[in-house]
Amino acid sequence: ANHGAPTTASDTYFNNGYVSVGAWTCSPGSWPVSERTTTEAFMVLEGVFFLTNKDGSARRCAAGDTVVLPKGWSGQWDVIETVKKVWVDSRL
Repeated sequence: ANHGAPTTASDTYFNNGYVSVGAWTCSPGSWPVSERTTTEAFMVLEGVFFLTNKDGSARRCAAGDTVVLPKGWSGQWDVIETVKKVWVDSRL
């Protein structure tokens, strides 16, 4: 279930139309993601959150973790402590 009203901030440092790189911050809250249109890899710098796949399996993520969300991924984000991450997003 969705909760809270998370606020986000994102900066893009590089974008050539195929690959982009940036940083993202998000306050506590939760929301669904349906069928990602890109593949994203990111490293968590701060915070704690859970990623729940559409099959119900979940992963706790925290500072130091590296995550890949493939194109087509669907699931739920649940941010427990404000998250900061650096990301690489591929449209290929």
